Amino acid sequence: MAITGRPARRGAARLDRQRILDAARALCDEEGLPALTMRRLGAELGVDSTAMYRHFRDKEALLSTLIDELFLDIAEPPANAPWRDNLREIMRSWWRIYRDHASLAQAMAGQADDEPQLFHLTDWCLRELLRAGITPAEIGHAYQAVYNHTVGHGLVAAFSPWITNTTDRDGQRRTYAALDPAIFPAAQASAWVLYPDPEEVFADSTELLLDALEARGTRL
Repeated sequence: MAITGRPARRGAARLDRQRILDAARALCDEEGLPALTMRRLGAELGVDSTAMYRHFRDKEALLSTLIDELFLDIAEPPANAPWRDNLREIMRSWWRIYRDHASLAQAMAGQADDEPQLFHLTDWCLRELLRAGITPAEIGHAYQAVYNHTVGHGLVAAFSPWITNTTDRDGQRRTYAALDPAIFPAAQASAWVLYPDPEEVFADSTELLLDALEARGTRL
């Protein structure tokens, strides 16, 4: 069965890197990462699987390039904009990549930052942290806080339907509402405000982190 959103099979069409990457991304997004094999990709593109190896040395190289390409949508922040606005936009765009590509989220989190776009992303974050007043001695910890916050929320968005799915969130609230208030008073009383929209949670917690970074930069 043809998969929606995927480039149509064109056996006679020229096979290039971008066509392979587009098909691989569609396959991962619609069927999950385990579906991505060179054999399956060749079948989707209407070519022998060995044709892929003229463009990518192996599946790992294909996956690495595929992940790196996702980050092309994050633009370099303008140098004349406030550091806080720039860092917020980087983090929001970064989080959305995880949310929108759940099948690749685990692979993204497990891959070392050794691709061009990831180098750029790191450099931009570090630049904004320096502009915030974070010292070189503390910038490693500050950057890791940004990374862990963004990627952690991204993985929740990718893998926790009981938080991201409206129906499942409602079910969790009902579970807490049914608790015995004599044993769980705070949880039961807060039941109907638990599990808010995950994008709102990410936005609010990002502001808290930016407040802390701003305070740290001011102190230093």
